[in-house]
Amino acid sequence: MPSRVFKLMNELSGEIEPHYDIIIFDCDGVLLDSNNLKIDAFRRTLEIHGFAPDVVAAASLWQSQAFGTPRHRLFAEVLAGCFGRPPIGTDLHRLLADFGKMCASGYLSVEETPGLRGALSALVKRARLFIVSGSDETELRTVFQQRDLSSYFESIFGSPGSKIENIGRVKQSCLEAGWEAEGGFLFVGDAVADMEAAKATGCDFVFMAPFSTVKSKMLELAEAQGFQVIENVGDLIPLRGRG
Repeated sequence: MPSRVFKLMNELSGEIEPHYDIIIFDCDGVLLDSNNLKIDAFRRTLEIHGFAPDVVAAASLWQSQAFGTPRHRLFAEVLAGCFGRPPIGTDLHRLLADFGKMCASGYLSVEETPGLRGALSALVKRARLFIVSGSDETELRTVFQQRDLSSYFESIFGSPGSKIENIGRVKQSCLEAGWEAEGGFLFVGDAVADMEAAKATGCDFVFMAPFSTVKSKMLELAEAQGFQVIENVGDLIPLRGRG
């Protein structure tokens, strides 16, 4: 069977970009406008569990710059005292549970990024789509089912696995299913961790800028490293395709 392949075209230069059979999306800030939800939920969780205001402020600032890091690691760093002494008896599992409840409820009300469904409807005709996120895997799969978005994706992978591990799961899934990736894999993200995971796993990377919490830094990296910057998922829609 012919592979489903499409070409991205840079509208300014007219250059044809590499062909991609498989597109992997981050979730927060790429598919859903949920970065602020995560920042607020992290801060509120620390406050509820009695962390000192200066610890909450320092840890929240770090978390806002560390999107793509699994939540288990985020809270483990806080409990390790990296930002100040944690309250006695604070339990990692309770932190994760409370944070997860806030995220799960908030995910149902946040906006999708502009033009998402139309873009996915076009892309899924030409490529196989996956999600690799730092969010909890079970939580994310439930949310995407409830939002009627899961049908666009072959699978959704999240924490506790790292993004590098989960991109490996995507590649293994494709291998087992016999899905060709003649043009390679494309990862679409909005954070440094996304870029690093793409590089570590041999994926090309595209930065989606509007909702990123590290936009200035990522634009500098894009200039230095030459990866493409997009404004919305619709910018990935191919101008040419085959298969």
